[in-house]
Formats: sequence, structure tokens, C-alpha cells
Amino acid sequence: MARAPKVFTWSDGFHRYTVAATSRAKALAAWETDRDLFKEGVAAEAPDAPDAKAALAAPGAVIRRAEGGLKAAVDKLPKPKPKKTDDGAEAKRKKALAEAEAALNAAEAEQRDAKADLEQRRRALDEEAKALERSWTARRAKLRKTVEDLQPR
Repeated sequence: MARAPKVFTWSDGFHRYTVAATSRAKALAAWETDRDLFKEGVAAEAPDAPDAKAALAAPGAVIRRAEGGLKAAVDKLPKPKPKKTDDGAEAKRKKALAEAEAALNAAEAEQRDAKADLEQRRRALDEEAKALERSWTARRAKLRKTVEDLQPR
């Protein structure tokens, strides 16, 4: 009569390898290793391993499950605590933000208006300067004519 298979398992830190075999030697053969993992204390018989049922359903087949590594390290990290929301503080912050944005918009509109007013005054001064130049040119020409007329010939 054939012996009933036992469940053996070992882990390399990244994966857990489980196999159902009738002996340790057959388990090592299924894992394709030359090392005696049992002697090293890495492998063991584990009838209640997480993959025991799957291994017993397919004796000799190696069941490989991800374990350890980055996933295990991430899983061990403490879960972030949800931030407490203080509705009153949030409402105050939103109100202050709205007021600050309104003040900024008002200041920008005031600045635009001041620049437009300054530009209008600049154009008016330019026109006044041109008119003054024309007036001076005409007056000067008239005065020169008078001076020339009064000079002896």
C-alpha cells in the first residue's frame, strides 16, 4: 500500500514553496534543490500550511505563493490614519480663502484702472506738449520776423 503524502513547505523570503510528497527526499526533488533544506532548518513538514489543500490535491506539484519581499514589507507598514475633518475649521479656511481671492481680484482691478488713468494722463500731456511746441514755433517765427524787419539794411 502506498504511503499517504505529507505537506512540506519552505520559503526563500520572497516566495513560499509547498509540495505534497511521500518523503522529504521527494519534496527536495520536487523543489529541484541539491541542498538539504530540512537539515538547514529552512524546510519543514506543515500539514496546516495555507496551501496544504492545494498541494494535497496535486501531489508532487510545487505550489508557489508570493511572500516577503517588498509586498510583505509594505503590508507590515502601519495603515495611515484618516485625517480628522473639522468642518468648522474647513469652513473658516474656505471663507478666508474666498476673502483673500476677492481682495486680490479687487487689487488687480484697482491696479489696471490706475495704469489706464496714468496712460490717459500721459497722452493728454503729450498732446499738451505738442500744442505748446506748435505755439512756440509760431510765436518764435513771428518774433524773428519782427526783429528782421526792424534791422537796418
